[in-house]
Amino acid sequence: MDTFSHDHTSHDHTSHDHTSRTFGTRLVAAVTLVLLLGACSSTTAKSTTNPPAAYGAGAAASPSVAPVGTSVGVVEKEFSIALDKKSFTAGDYTFAIQNQGSFPHNLTIEGPGVDSKTSPTFGTGESGSLTVTLQKGSYDLSCSVPGHKDKGMDIKITVG
Repeated sequence: MDTFSHDHTSHDHTSHDHTSRTFGTRLVAAVTLVLLLGACSSTTAKSTTNPPAAYGAGAAASPSVAPVGTSVGVVEKEFSIALDKKSFTAGDYTFAIQNQGSFPHNLTIEGPGVDSKTSPTFGTGESGSLTVTLQKGSYDLSCSVPGHKDKGMDIKITVG
Protein backbone atom coordinates (compact mmCIF):
# COMPACT_ATOMS: atom_id res chain seq x y z
CA MET A 1 0.00 0.00 0.00
CA ASP A 2 2.83 2.30 0.77
CA THR A 3 4.26 1.65 -2.68
CA PHE A 4 0.93 2.31 -4.36
CA SER A 5 0.54 5.55 -2.47
CA HIS A 6 4.10 6.57 -3.35
CA ASP A 7 3.58 5.76 -7.05
CA HIS A 8 0.31 7.65 -7.11
CA THR A 9 1.86 10.68 -5.41
CA SER A 10 4.85 10.54 -7.72
CA HIS A 11 2.54 10.39 -10.75
CA ASP A 12 0.43 13.29 -9.50
CA HIS A 13 3.57 15.27 -8.68
CA THR A 14 4.94 14.80 -12.20
CA SER A 15 1.62 15.68 -13.75
CA HIS A 16 1.34 18.68 -11.43
CA ASP A 17 4.87 19.85 -12.35
CA HIS A 18 4.04 19.63 -16.05
CA THR A 19 0.76 21.49 -15.56
CA SER A 20 2.49 24.12 -13.42
CA ARG A 21 5.25 24.63 -15.97
CA THR A 22 2.72 24.91 -18.81
CA PHE A 23 0.61 27.32 -16.77
CA GLY A 24 3.71 29.26 -15.71
CA THR A 25 4.89 29.58 -19.31
CA ARG A 26 1.46 30.79 -20.39
CA LEU A 27 1.30 33.21 -17.46
CA VAL A 28 4.72 34.68 -18.29
CA ALA A 29 3.71 35.06 -21.94
CA ALA A 30 0.41 36.74 -20.99
CA VAL A 31 2.08 39.11 -18.52
CA THR A 32 4.75 40.00 -21.10
CA LEU A 33 2.06 40.75 -23.69
CA VAL A 34 0.12 42.94 -21.24
CA LEU A 35 3.29 44.85 -20.33
CA LEU A 36 4.20 45.38 -23.99
CA LEU A 37 0.71 46.57 -24.84
CA GLY A 38 0.75 48.80 -21.78
CA ALA A 39 4.08 50.30 -22.84
CA CYS A 40 2.74 50.99 -26.33
CA SER A 41 -0.41 52.46 -24.87
CA SER A 42 1.45 54.72 -22.46
CA THR A 43 3.82 55.87 -25.23
CA THR A 44 0.86 56.83 -27.40
CA ALA A 45 -0.87 58.48 -24.47
CA LYS A 46 2.26 60.45 -23.65
CA SER A 47 2.41 61.78 -27.18
CA THR A 48 -1.27 62.61 -27.43
CA THR A 49 -1.98 64.06 -23.99
CA ASN A 50 0.26 67.10 -24.26
CA PRO A 51 -1.63 70.29 -23.52
CA PRO A 52 -2.40 72.53 -26.51
CA ALA A 53 0.05 75.08 -25.11
CA ALA A 54 2.87 72.62 -25.89
CA TYR A 55 1.95 72.85 -29.60
CA GLY A 56 2.35 69.12 -29.94
CA ALA A 57 0.18 66.18 -30.73
CA GLY A 58 0.98 62.52 -31.05
CA ALA A 59 0.65 60.46 -34.18
CA ALA A 60 -2.70 59.13 -32.99
CA ALA A 61 -4.11 62.65 -32.81
CA SER A 62 -2.89 63.70 -36.25
CA PRO A 63 -5.82 62.30 -38.28
CA SER A 64 -8.40 64.11 -36.15
CA VAL A 65 -6.52 67.44 -36.09
CA ALA A 66 -6.07 69.08 -39.48
CA PRO A 67 -2.74 70.85 -39.92
CA VAL A 68 -2.89 74.61 -39.69
CA GLY A 69 -1.61 76.40 -42.79
CA THR A 70 1.09 74.72 -44.82
CA SER A 71 2.31 71.29 -43.73
CA VAL A 72 6.08 70.72 -43.67
CA GLY A 73 7.48 67.21 -43.24
CA VAL A 74 10.40 66.99 -40.82
CA VAL A 75 12.63 63.93 -40.38
CA GLU A 76 14.98 63.92 -37.40
CA LYS A 77 17.74 61.37 -36.77
CA GLU A 78 21.32 61.30 -35.54
CA PHE A 79 22.29 64.02 -36.02
CA SER A 80 20.35 65.85 -38.71
CA ILE A 81 17.08 67.60 -39.47
CA ALA A 82 15.62 67.28 -42.99
CA LEU A 83 12.64 69.29 -44.28
CA ASP A 84 10.53 68.36 -47.31
CA LYS A 85 10.10 72.05 -48.17
CA LYS A 86 12.86 74.47 -49.19
CA SER A 87 11.12 77.83 -49.67
CA PHE A 88 8.86 79.62 -47.22
CA THR A 89 6.56 82.64 -47.35
CA ALA A 90 4.98 84.35 -44.35
CA GLY A 91 2.07 82.42 -42.87
CA ASP A 92 1.01 79.54 -40.66
CA TYR A 93 2.95 76.27 -40.81
CA THR A 94 2.50 72.90 -39.17
CA PHE A 95 5.77 71.01 -38.94
CA ALA A 96 4.96 67.26 -39.03
CA ILE A 97 7.90 65.74 -37.14
CA GLN A 98 9.07 62.12 -37.41
CA ASN A 99 11.84 60.77 -35.21
CA GLN A 100 13.61 58.17 -37.36
CA GLY A 101 16.63 58.10 -35.08
CA SER A 102 17.67 55.93 -32.16
CA PHE A 103 17.64 58.76 -29.61
CA PRO A 104 14.86 61.09 -28.42
CA HIS A 105 14.51 64.29 -30.48
CA ASN A 106 12.34 67.41 -30.58
CA LEU A 107 12.05 70.51 -32.75
CA THR A 108 12.64 74.04 -31.50
CA ILE A 109 11.91 77.04 -33.75
CA GLU A 110 13.25 80.53 -33.04
CA GLY A 111 13.00 83.68 -35.14
CA PRO A 112 10.91 86.81 -35.76
CA GLY A 113 7.66 86.52 -33.82
CA VAL A 114 8.54 83.01 -32.59
CA ASP A 115 10.21 83.05 -29.19
CA SER A 116 11.56 79.50 -28.92
CA LYS A 117 8.57 77.24 -29.62
CA THR A 118 9.41 73.58 -28.90
CA SER A 119 7.60 70.37 -29.76
CA PRO A 120 7.36 67.54 -27.26
CA THR A 121 10.38 65.22 -27.25
CA PHE A 122 9.67 62.12 -29.33
CA GLY A 123 11.17 58.68 -28.79
CA THR A 124 12.33 56.36 -31.54
CA GLY A 125 9.60 55.95 -34.17
CA GLU A 126 7.30 58.54 -32.60
CA SER A 127 5.89 61.55 -34.41
CA GLY A 128 3.91 64.68 -33.76
CA SER A 129 3.63 68.30 -34.81
CA LEU A 130 4.48 71.87 -34.01
CA THR A 131 2.44 74.77 -35.43
CA VAL A 132 3.86 78.29 -35.72
CA THR A 133 3.24 81.52 -37.63
CA LEU A 134 6.32 82.56 -39.59
CA GLN A 135 7.04 86.15 -40.59
CA LYS A 136 9.62 87.44 -43.05
CA GLY A 137 13.13 86.81 -41.75
CA SER A 138 15.51 84.03 -40.71
CA TYR A 139 14.60 81.16 -38.39
CA ASP A 140 16.68 78.62 -36.53
CA LEU A 141 15.27 75.07 -36.36
CA SER A 142 17.09 72.77 -33.97
CA CYS A 143 16.80 69.85 -31.59
CA SER A 144 17.02 71.14 -28.02
CA VAL A 145 17.86 67.75 -26.48
CA PRO A 146 21.20 68.50 -24.74
CA GLY A 147 24.15 68.16 -27.12
CA HIS A 148 22.12 67.48 -30.28
CA LYS A 149 22.24 71.02 -31.70
CA ASP A 150 26.04 71.05 -31.35
CA LYS A 151 26.23 67.72 -33.21
CA GLY A 152 24.49 69.13 -36.30
CA MET A 153 20.76 69.17 -35.53
CA ASP A 154 20.51 72.84 -36.41
CA ILE A 155 19.29 74.32 -39.68
CA LYS A 156 18.37 77.80 -40.86
CA ILE A 157 15.44 78.76 -43.07
CA THR A 158 14.60 82.11 -44.62
CA VAL A 159 11.01 83.26 -44.96
CA GLY A 160 10.56 85.63 -47.92
